[in-house]
Amino acid sequence: MTVQPAASPVGVPEQKGRFGTFAGVFTPNVLTILGLILFLRTGWVVGQAGLVGALVIVALANAITLLTGLSLSAIATSMRVRTGGNYYLISRSLGLEIGGAIGIPLYLSQAISVAFYVIGFTEALLSIPFFQAMDARLISTAVVVLFGVIAYIGADFALRIQYVVLAALVGALISFFAGGWGDTLAPTLTPAFTPGVTFWAVFAVFFPAV
Repeated sequence: MTVQPAASPVGVPEQKGRFGTFAGVFTPNVLTILGLILFLRTGWVVGQAGLVGALVIVALANAITLLTGLSLSAIATSMRVRTGGNYYLISRSLGLEIGGAIGIPLYLSQAISVAFYVIGFTEALLSIPFFQAMDARLISTAVVVLFGVIAYIGADFALRIQYVVLAALVGALISFFAGGWGDTLAPTLTPAFTPGVTFWAVFAVFFPAV
């Protein structure tokens, strides 16, 4: 009689990343960084605090987020990050109770951010003369329906749409820097706060962008 060797207690083979680093990590993060406030409120920030003050605001905001990013990096490198993202890291590091308490606001923030970005997109679209006669509620509803269709089709299709959005953002940044020199740049170097607006109020408006 032939005795079969016992199966070794090896776990299920790990699956390779489905989307890859560029599509699954780099592109979504860049699109999050280059968000609504960066395009709709940066001009207001520069107009209030001046270019020098705006750069100070950017430096302060990024210093705060850098410390948070370093902490998350230290936690993420000590374990395998699974489904759940920030919630998974927090619950495995600080406990399920704290993870649940933070996870619910994180979930709600994602839902609220959809409305936030839809309203911002509608505001930007209505600044174009061709769309000014349209109802903002109809535009917002159409955008939400479009998002629902994209989500229904699947993540692969959504990632392809992200490439289109990323290309549009790159083009917008190129035009932004190309037009920001000479006579356009000189008047914005010094602050010109309107009554009731302070440096920290401007910082509070810009900080969510990072």
